[in-house]
Amino acid sequence: MDQVALIKFKDYQEFMEYSYLTDIEDLKEGDVVVVPTNNFYSVGIFSRYSNNKQHIKNANKWIVQRVDIENFEIKIFLGGI
Repeated sequence: MDQVALIKFKDYQEFMEYSYLTDIEDLKEGDVVVVPTNNFYSVGIFSRYSNNKQHIKNANKWIVQRVDIENFEIKIFLGGI
């Protein structure tokens, strides 16, 4: 089911939330995601889902994917990278 997710960007107006469409149903606050931005792609932080009419109206780009930080950190710890 398509939803609207609110995304924050670290070190860039951290109080602002940007609306993105997603079909990822189990995002948790703090999950790292890849999203398209005006110029390319950026890494953002999932804040929350929203059904606010303005957020829905503003959502016109899709989250590309969730970043598997936990698996990445395990690889580093085990010396795989």
